[in-house]
Amino acid sequence: MFPRDALVSCYTCSMSSSATLTIRLDSDIKNAARQRAEQLGVTLSTVVENELRRFINGHPVIIDGDSFVPSELLRQDIAIADSEHSLGDFDTVSPKDIDSYFDDLSKSHM
Repeated sequence: MFPRDALVSCYTCSMSSSATLTIRLDSDIKNAARQRAEQLGVTLSTVVENELRRFINGHPVIIDGDSFVPSELLRQDIAIADSEHSLGDFDTVSPKDIDSYFDDLSKSHM
């Protein structure tokens, strides 16, 4: 936990010093976020900085079904899993046995 003084100092830090943050995201998300930021009259950097300030100051980070956008690779994996499931190509494992099930899978793929 950060001392309260550190949070206040960080929140009120001057704009004169800056650093570069490099993140990877889906290009569709970046484009949609940039368009939304433009509609609000701010830059995408301002949006990210604002959210980081909120995070630093203890505001919740919400990650839910509405905010999650699966990548193309994940969408492909889901389609494959759905196809396998519809063909009956799946295993049923009880929650108490899941660890040993994955351990066995790992050993069989070595």
